[in-house]
Amino acid sequence: MISTIILMDMPFAIATLMIVPINFHFPNTIIAIIVGLFPLLAFWFYSKALLVEEVSRIITLFQLIPVFVALLSAVFLSEILGPQKYLGIIIIVVSSMLISYKKTKGKTSFSSAFKYMIPFGLIIAVYTILEKILLSYFEFWSLFFWSVTGALLGVILLLAFKKPRKQFTKTIPTIGKKGLLLTFISEGIYVTGALFSLIALSSTDASIASALFGLQPFYIFFYTLFLSVFLPKFLTEDLNKQTIILKISAITLMFTGTYLIV
Repeated sequence: MISTIILMDMPFAIATLMIVPINFHFPNTIIAIIVGLFPLLAFWFYSKALLVEEVSRIITLFQLIPVFVALLSAVFLSEILGPQKYLGIIIIVVSSMLISYKKTKGKTSFSSAFKYMIPFGLIIAVYTILEKILLSYFEFWSLFFWSVTGALLGVILLLAFKKPRKQFTKTIPTIGKKGLLLTFISEGIYVTGALFSLIALSSTDASIASALFGLQPFYIFFYTLFLSVFLPKFLTEDLNKQTIILKISAITLMFTGTYLIV
């Protein structure tokens, strides 16, 4: 399924090539293409998390990304953080653990998605740091094009193997025309977001740009709440009072942590 989604990026890459001039800098272009493989690996972990947990809980765990970015940027980009920002990082970690906490059959435990979202967050953080470095050599349009090219080459490489190719050929017929259209639209939204994130990354520190992604859990919570109430056929989540209070508390803490980091 991931291969199908990434292949949807091809029209956007072609459109970028036709609209704006793309710069080539050796060896930085090769590095940018390799960096483009990182989201492909990261979203494999993300897809695993989606199989075992609710969307609203998983998206909240995206806040692990700013934590990793803040730490890595201090080491590799010399973006030294003050006590207030480190406090924000601690709050985000605590809230991430809170949103992962759940009660099942009388027992309390942390969501099994947590073990997938940690490597996901770390890979995306490394990806963000590398993109910040590459923005010293490329404008955001060129970096966007080479990153997408890297992801596409990664999918082509995967399809060279029998098992992924077999899964891909089985998936396409089952999706149908409407499914492909929805996938294309959703990927278009993702690509647009990725482009704007590059613009933000080119305008400020990596830790600050990454922390602003903290708005995602807020939107996702209300989207999933709306769909669960009014369109339960499309998405159903746990809506008991205790769970909603827990999620709102965790999201509030994450906003607080994000504010302190920014």
